[in-house]
Amino acid sequence: MNTIRKFSGMTLAVAALGLGMTAQAQSTGTSAGMSSSNWAPAVGQRYIGLNGGSTDLRSGDNSTAYEIYAGGMWNKNFGLEIGATDFGKINRPGNSVDANGFSIKVVGVVPLSDSFSAYAKLGTMYTRTKVTSASSVIDDNGWGASYGLGLNFDITRQFAAVLQWDQTNMNLAGNSDHINTTSVGLKYRF
Repeated sequence: MNTIRKFSGMTLAVAALGLGMTAQAQSTGTSAGMSSSNWAPAVGQRYIGLNGGSTDLRSGDNSTAYEIYAGGMWNKNFGLEIGATDFGKINRPGNSVDANGFSIKVVGVVPLSDSFSAYAKLGTMYTRTKVTSASSVIDDNGWGASYGLGLNFDITRQFAAVLQWDQTNMNLAGNSDHINTTSVGLKYRF
């Protein structure tokens, strides 16, 4: 329950920041220092980001997840991203799951306004999992599909706030399952 409260607080903070920046942009007639010609990612532009949020594994409690990622844009709509995710420790009836992974994803960006865009990610993640019960510990790993959707709000030319949902397929003690992650974060462009 504390994780849900923390995540709700982070979501409200990002929303308030976004509304404040929008109000400022409307009052000055600009979009937080950006014009419609330069809001979008430029060809060859690179970025790094850090997200934090909540994971959800079927029949399990939520846990806190963290993701760090870096990417580059081929053009203003498509790019490539690599990342590392720690899904945390998720308690389930009879066992607990520790999971983390490394991903590579293609990113598609659709502008919605001068400083607001939606994006989708599709790729693969190599995950390492450890399922611990009272009688055993089973390690597993492998490649699985990973995809997600998100919203990007440009705070300045370099910084953006993001809200993201991802689903990752992984191996858990010989079985295939998926984990959902909802997160908020900051992205820095250079």
